[in-house]
Amino acid sequence: MVNRKDRLTDKEYKIISDHAGNIDNYQLHHTIETGQQTLTVHDFLKIDHKLYGLTMQQEHSDEFIVAFHCPLPKQMTVTSSQDVQSATQSLLKTDYAYPIERKSLAGNQDHVFFKGKEYIEQVCQKHPNAAIHLTGQALAGAVCAYIATEQPAVKKAVTFDSPNIWGSLLPSIQQKALQGTYTHVLTEYIQPTHYVGLLNRHDHGVGQVKYAVPPRQQGSVQESNKYKQREIDTFLKSAFASMNIEWNESFDTNAFLALVSGDFEVNGYKFHSNGTARILDEQLDHNTSFTTMLLQEIHLGRAYAQSGLEIIIKSHLLKNSSYDLQSIIEHEVHTIFEKIDGIDESVKEAVHHVKQELKGLVGFGHYDLLSHTDVEALLEEVRMEQQHSSFYSHEKQLNALYTLRDYEQELATLSRHLYTMGDDYAKADRRLAMQMSIH
Repeated sequence: MVNRKDRLTDKEYKIISDHAGNIDNYQLHHTIETGQQTLTVHDFLKIDHKLYGLTMQQEHSDEFIVAFHCPLPKQMTVTSSQDVQSATQSLLKTDYAYPIERKSLAGNQDHVFFKGKEYIEQVCQKHPNAAIHLTGQALAGAVCAYIATEQPAVKKAVTFDSPNIWGSLLPSIQQKALQGTYTHVLTEYIQPTHYVGLLNRHDHGVGQVKYAVPPRQQGSVQESNKYKQREIDTFLKSAFASMNIEWNESFDTNAFLALVSGDFEVNGYKFHSNGTARILDEQLDHNTSFTTMLLQEIHLGRAYAQSGLEIIIKSHLLKNSSYDLQSIIEHEVHTIFEKIDGIDESVKEAVHHVKQELKGLVGFGHYDLLSHTDVEALLEEVRMEQQHSSFYSHEKQLNALYTLRDYEQELATLSRHLYTMGDDYAKADRRLAMQMSIH
């Protein structure tokens, strides 16, 4: 078996997944470097314009890594309602129709899901004692997810930005998923701004879903010169209706344009030095500016499937705002209190100065025998000598302190309310996470 230190990291699975899209790698005994590991190609699958599979093995290992790749649908430009109609029909003739329509994956042996399963069965026949690891992105990742539910030899599957296939699975498989059968087998990484990966994410999760930290700048999706996105959205719904296909709310205009134009990027992943993927929760915690930015990005996406993400982000946003207010109270408000307290010290110094001046005039300790007029005259003289006035109204100081304490209490109350709301969102997030298998 492979030593634990030789286990592939999230970053290496992503590298391998990228290599599966390079046709030059599909040759026997070809080696692929992942940074820490060297993999040798033992076998491969080619189904033109449908599915590619690259089977690799590490040295001195009885584990095989299979990376699947599905080419993008035929690319085209969408500028009219007729273009939307034809592009929709063309797209739904591909195997992307299965997650889009939530079509059952049973009974049709021509789709890529079954072809991928068939290929893994062949690998298992050649190597009956081998453990299989799978990886892939977009539709190829969905193929991996399907195989992981069907093939016991699959010990691990890591996918990137693949649509959720829950609605296409048999009820018996869904029941196993609900029982957590695939939680430690399948890990699906999703970028919150990747429209294909968000497809059907409001459904239950099959394995373990992790939202990755998105890149700060996303590649722009094709824009129509003639039609606005809202119009294309209307045309798209009409095209679905004309083909008697139920509209999938999580499949929006952006996802459609990204698919038919071939313009969606999956290279926005960030990794820690140990190769683990950076996930959204750790990036959002105590980071108000990033949370706000991401919430704005997600609202611009308009995808229904992002509602679950908004709960996560709103929870962090509210809690982070609470932390920020606490920081203001602890530092800025308390600094003002210190300055006001410092006024008392300044007054003590001024009084001491006055006493010293008076002592010099009337002798040691007998300034209390001076008349009121004498004291006022001396105080005025001291005022004129000082660079700044060290005297103040005690009433004004008390009013300032009362106002500041009220301000502090209001901020503290607001902070508590924000944290409570954030905690409520977090509880809702945990309930949703249990339903969607998000961890």
